[in-house]
Amino acid sequence: MGVDTLDAGGKTVTTDHDDMATIWPQAGNDAKGVWLMRARKPRGTRGDYLSDALALLGGWTQDGMQLKRVLACDESQHAALTERIKVAADTLRIRPHIRRLDGHTQICLAAQDGTDITDGEVTLAARIEDAYRTVVGRQ
Repeated sequence: MGVDTLDAGGKTVTTDHDDMATIWPQAGNDAKGVWLMRARKPRGTRGDYLSDALALLGGWTQDGMQLKRVLACDESQHAALTERIKVAADTLRIRPHIRRLDGHTQICLAAQDGTDITDGEVTLAARIEDAYRTVVGRQ
């Protein structure tokens, strides 16, 4: 059994439990159904937190319903970066548009169904930034 201690505002301060808690109903507790606990997502602030996250990613620009980035790298760096992007994109199930032009790698991220940018595209942009720093920094 778990016991939460709440402050005056109703927020949990501490939790005391016996490590026997489960999400499944136990005999004698009159629980019906299964209630899974999860974090509540903020409502009505979706654009705000995506904009804030995008602002932290230097170099990325939002052009309508897509994110764009141009990176300076040579051919071998482009190949290594593309492989890393492919792994991250497959994990997130996003298909980035990547092309090589005039010694630069151009990346465009957009939702496949033509909708607004989602947290998936912003997450992939962050992973691309990490991959770029790794690839360019190692040579």
